Amino acid sequence: MTKHLANTLTILRIILALILLIFFKKISVLFLIIYTIAEFTDMIDGTIARKTGSCSHTGAVLDSVADLLLSFNLIKIVFSMKLITKKLSIWLIASLLIGMLSPIINFIKHKKIFFIHAISCKAFGAFLLAVPFAIYFGFIDMYLPLALVLLTISMMEIFIISILLHEPNPNARSIYSLIKTKVTT
Repeated sequence: MTKHLANTLTILRIILALILLIFFKKISVLFLIIYTIAEFTDMIDGTIARKTGSCSHTGAVLDSVADLLLSFNLIKIVFSMKLITKKLSIWLIASLLIGMLSPIINFIKHKKIFFIHAISCKAFGAFLLAVPFAIYFGFIDMYLPLALVLLTISMMEIFIISILLHEPNPNARSIYSLIKTKVTT
């Protein structure tokens, strides 16, 4: 049972993200509850997988799909509620396109699709947790540009990591750790 718990939590996050995507067009208290539960599963599924020895390529891909679906929910809401300017929209799309290059580069170089789980992505994910609350409580105007800065940094980092990787490693932590490893070996 515990061996499948991590993937079960990730699949639950996918289901919750799909519910949010299909049934919600704006932020409500119910949206915040479902979103928070989904984000909580994101915080614990990887830890559970490592502790139970059940880490797998499938689990990592499911985790990335769940993260993308939750992020897409926020993008949909930000656009449908007209909370983003044209300039910020272009910035958001450009950052996401840079990030989408990472799995493409990984596939070309390593013949394997994988997403990089860098520390900057984890930090951005933690920051992203507050976006629906910023929308609900009305301080998204201040929060969104900062979120875009962090998104751009994390997408640039995974893009560069994908270029630097010599072997498939979805758990590459940072550009610095790759360079440090290269220098010490």
